[in-house]
This record gives sequence, C-alpha cells and structure tokens, in this order.
Amino acid sequence: MSLVQFAVLFLFLVGFVSVWYLFNYFFGPRMDDPDGYARVAGNCGDTMEIGFKVEQGRITRTHHWTDGCSVSGQCVESAARLAMDKKPEELEKITMISIMDQVGQLPDTHLHCAQLAETTLHKALADYRKKETLSIK
Repeated sequence: MSLVQFAVLFLFLVGFVSVWYLFNYFFGPRMDDPDGYARVAGNCGDTMEIGFKVEQGRITRTHHWTDGCSVSGQCVESAARLAMDKKPEELEKITMISIMDQVGQLPDTHLHCAQLAETTLHKALADYRKKETLSIK
C-alpha cells in the first residue's frame, strides 16, 4: 500500500467517524423538558447524559447520550434501560453492579464507565426530587 493510498484510507475513516458522531449527536432523539436530567463528566473525559419522564408514578421514557467509548455507551444505555418502568425511588437500587450485570463482563480499565453511569442516573434522580419538592411548595 502506497503512502497516498494510506492517506486516502485514513481520511475516509476519519470522515466516516466524524459524520457518524455528528449525525448521532445532532439527530439523536432528545427529550423535551425531562422530569429528571443529569449530565456528568467523568475523570476519564467521558460525558454521560440521562433524562427521564415520569407518568403515573413510573418512569415511562428515558434518554441517554455519551461522547465516550463504546463501553461508556453500553453502560449509560443499560442504566437508562434498567430505569424503565420503575418508580423513581427504585432508581436508588440501580448500582454499578446492576449495570455491569446488564452489560456483561467489563475490562478492569473500564469499570469507571459503569460507575459514571450510576452517578449520572442518581444525579438525574436528585434533579427529579428537587423539581418535585419545588412543585409541592
């Protein structure tokens, strides 16, 4: 493979990944006015976002996003999936262990992804509780 062919292939791959990322970021489903929402940046540089809607005392819709690696994506998606159809107070029971059980075996170098997903979900719950407290007053 010549240097020119390698450069063309490299630029094609960079372009493909860039378009995929921008498409998912700008055209991914967003949730308008979530009842609970959090966006947390981890020490690793990954950012996760979770939002949810509560209807009749249960979580009926969730939204999740990350700019991190595929493991981060799996963890935040699993946290959002585990939250579905639960009462808000049941979200406290969702831990990094339950997220890892859902995702499967994680490498030791990516355990922090499950912890960041747990933290993001619990901060979204705290946001929900704060909004509920303000609406009662």
